[in-house]
Amino acid sequence: MFYRSPDILITSTHVVVLDPGERRIPLEAIEAPYIVKHGRGAGFRAAHEIRARIGAADVRLFYTTDRAAFGSVRRALIRALECRTDPLPI
Repeated sequence: MFYRSPDILITSTHVVVLDPGERRIPLEAIEAPYIVKHGRGAGFRAAHEIRARIGAADVRLFYTTDRAAFGSVRRALIRALECRTDPLPI
């Protein structure tokens, strides 16, 4: 296991998005992961999001306004993807 929180679980074989609802995504299905940064505004903190293409769909894997949590999830996803035979850096 690379990372576990109430929102996401990252293992050597799957990313499990726990909130909202549970979606189990095999690492092999994750294509072209990328980061989206949302600016600050009207009293809101900046937000960060990790998205990826899964088949024909663009899917949000993780979203947070907590920079430390975002960094931890990003690093865990990178490590998990590096375990694949065809790693994709993000």
